[in-house]
Amino acid sequence: MAKAANIFSFLAFSSAFHFSCRLKSLKENHSIKNWQRTLIAVSTIYAFYVNLTPGLTVENVIVEAPSEFTIHFGPETPIFFSLLILFTFLTLFNTLGLSKSSDKLKRVKSTYMVIGIVIFMVSTAIIHVFITTVFNDFSFTWLPPAFSIIELFLMGYAVIFHRFYSWKYLLYLSCSTLLTSCIYIIPIWIFSQTFNILEHIPILSAWCLMCGTTFRYTWTQVAKWSSLLIYRDTETPVHKILSLSNDFQYSSQDAMYKLAQLLNLEKEQTILISDAQSNELYATYLIQDDSVLLLEEVKYHFNNTKNQRLNLIREQMSKHNAAMILPLYDHHNTVSQLLFSPHKSNGSLYSNEEIYALQKLFSKVQSYIRSEHHVKQARAMAKSIAHEMRNPLSQILLHLENLDNIANHIDTPSSFREEIQRGRDSIQHGNQMIDMILYEANQSIINNSNIESYQISSLVYQAINSYAYESDEIKSRIYFYSDNDFIIQANETLFGFIIFNLIKNSICYFNEYPNNKIEIRLETSDKQNKLLFKDYGPGIEPQIIQRIFDEFFTYQKREGSGLGLSYCKRAMKLFGGKIECHSIYGKYTEFSLIFPYVKSLPLHTPPQNNFIQQLNLDLNEEKTECCNNINADSPITKILVTDDSQVQRSLVKLYLKKLGAEIYEAENGQQAVDIVSQKNIDIVFMDIQMPIMDGFEACKQIKSIYPNLPVIALSGESGEQEIRQITQTMDDRLLKPTTQKLLKEILEKWMHQNELIDNF
Repeated sequence: MAKAANIFSFLAFSSAFHFSCRLKSLKENHSIKNWQRTLIAVSTIYAFYVNLTPGLTVENVIVEAPSEFTIHFGPETPIFFSLLILFTFLTLFNTLGLSKSSDKLKRVKSTYMVIGIVIFMVSTAIIHVFITTVFNDFSFTWLPPAFSIIELFLMGYAVIFHRFYSWKYLLYLSCSTLLTSCIYIIPIWIFSQTFNILEHIPILSAWCLMCGTTFRYTWTQVAKWSSLLIYRDTETPVHKILSLSNDFQYSSQDAMYKLAQLLNLEKEQTILISDAQSNELYATYLIQDDSVLLLEEVKYHFNNTKNQRLNLIREQMSKHNAAMILPLYDHHNTVSQLLFSPHKSNGSLYSNEEIYALQKLFSKVQSYIRSEHHVKQARAMAKSIAHEMRNPLSQILLHLENLDNIANHIDTPSSFREEIQRGRDSIQHGNQMIDMILYEANQSIINNSNIESYQISSLVYQAINSYAYESDEIKSRIYFYSDNDFIIQANETLFGFIIFNLIKNSICYFNEYPNNKIEIRLETSDKQNKLLFKDYGPGIEPQIIQRIFDEFFTYQKREGSGLGLSYCKRAMKLFGGKIECHSIYGKYTEFSLIFPYVKSLPLHTPPQNNFIQQLNLDLNEEKTECCNNINADSPITKILVTDDSQVQRSLVKLYLKKLGAEIYEAENGQQAVDIVSQKNIDIVFMDIQMPIMDGFEACKQIKSIYPNLPVIALSGESGEQEIRQITQTMDDRLLKPTTQKLLKEILEKWMHQNELIDNF
């Protein structure tokens, strides 16, 4: 039996060496070297010879008791054991060489193989060679065969599978399993040492029942301690990934950013979600395999099969820098979207537990992602429609201005001019409704930027006077009592939007309720302040009040979007306050805007060129003030108007000509840059969305040539990101279609600043 053990140990060592030689030869694209074949053949003949010949390796065995024996070795034993040690070092040399492969997947496979071989060969060398010969102790000779099971598991795992768990996660699972098992097994072992367990079957049954009922809780608590030991955190990366499901309910973008951090991606790298129809090559493969596409696995399978379809996938994934593509399924269980994840910053592969966690996470949140995607599509459509509506409104306004110019040269009745003015007012109302729709659709605008201290009365007056009423009679039914004035910290635009919404909702019922009116009052106290907005319309039924602030909920209005009041609620929350509603059905409805008490602070004066004032088209006043030149004593101002819409350019050109300016026109950003470089332009009005070159890029190029040349954004952008970029890139902003009065104000402002710069 001792000789048989020697022969089988040798065969295990020589087989491991032969296996490592085969792997290395495959990597280097050649067969096993001749010296390796010779070494295996000669050593095998020698091993059989010295072990089968009596007295060369084992002379005799003295058995003293069960599991207690002594082996007396022969003269060839040192050489035989040295041969085993030589095979150990040669095998380690080959496997370590494999771990340096450029193929990440092969490196991981080699690591598992190396660890499996090391565990078996080193344990065998230490226990069978060192301990037995030095200490003459044979009591642990059963361990290497047990360790060979670990080698078999690791080697088989590396050969069969191509996706692996990380070592930390395996250690975490092993530690959790071991500790949990100890908690339940140790008490039984202690009990069995004290009592005869067969005589206490009821106690054993009760203990087993308790183990079953408490196992989940025990495992959870033990897992936290194991995670703290392995990951230095009570939550593993898998748990952190799965916990992101709550974040996806509020913002997929923020959740994706957190996910990228957990996956150890670089800051500039992002996880993208794309439509499956635009990536048919990936989608069809994932439908067939119902799996995840990993670049390293695709490379590995292609190298083994030379499948041209896999080659196309490999090339496309490399082109798009995608290390992993995960399918997302719709309610029909078909691939609807694909998640593209880039390579990790440390170069490691996506582990099996990460892939499992991602699959489980996105199976939960794909409904949120789809809903957000549909909302974005709806917002984009609303934005597109709103922008497209500005062009015909601008064209109508241009015709009205031309009619007004004609009327100035002929004798026309006052009713004709009144009709022109009504047309202007209608266009004003239409543009204001477009902006309100865009603000409702762009819910992301709700943030804590641009919060300033204001006297609330000034903001209320401004909002009331800026609203586009259909007639003066409607405006006359709004009463504002500015007593008890107080200070609030708010965003001017959002506050104006709140008042606009309340006014819009109330005046819907003015025709049906002739006695209806709006009363706005202010109340103050040491703890909080209130703005009370009350109308005497139809009122709201008691069972409806609790729902009016819900998103997409409308009441008595078919054309409403159901976003206005919910938006007001979020805006008030941003201001640190809240909005409440109290109504008596058939009598009145009162909204309470509750603000926190604010001590005296430096007040912010609303700028002359902001969103609300641009909506205030007081054209009667404008007509008397804006028909004069900018400055009669100054030279003619050269102005460049850049817009891809002929109508928008014509309208601005008409206003500017009345101001005595010399006008140049450009259809896109590239033309604007060319004109600025050729002409001595004083000020540039720039649209944002244009073909060939957009307004942002044109502004950057113009500023690189003439840093002090004012570039004013003249656009209909209303999204938070676009407005922020306009603020960062350009000098000022006007909404289009603009008015002659606002153009005059912006010209005076920037021409005056340029004069100061020149004088300085």
